[in-house]
Amino acid sequence: MSHHHYEDVIDNKATNNRIKKIEEEKERLEREKENLIKAEEIKNKKAHDLSVQLKKLKVVRDKTEKAIIATTLELNKYCTHEKLRTEERNYPGGYLDRAEHWVDTYCVICGVKVDEKVTYGGFA
Repeated sequence: MSHHHYEDVIDNKATNNRIKKIEEEKERLEREKENLIKAEEIKNKKAHDLSVQLKKLKVVRDKTEKAIIATTLELNKYCTHEKLRTEERNYPGGYLDRAEHWVDTYCVICGVKVDEKVTYGGFA
């Protein structure tokens, strides 16, 4: 079997093209891998930052809640709830539940609800 130099050139060219395509695919996959890693790092950093922010907000909320309780207790020492206003609300009821009529009584000065009464409608 005779071997021509021309066939070697064709084989080398085809091999080189396959190698080039494989190298390009390898580079593309490496870039994709780096992008995925970066995206994951960004998500993890964002999650961590939000977690830290949430902890700070909870501390502020807890301090605010304690201040609200302390202020409410102090207010209750001074406000006698002598000036009152009422608000009414109704729930019409339905096939299986009775109608409700609510009367809420609030202090005009401090706004605290001092009383709540409910009356129920009957079934016909």
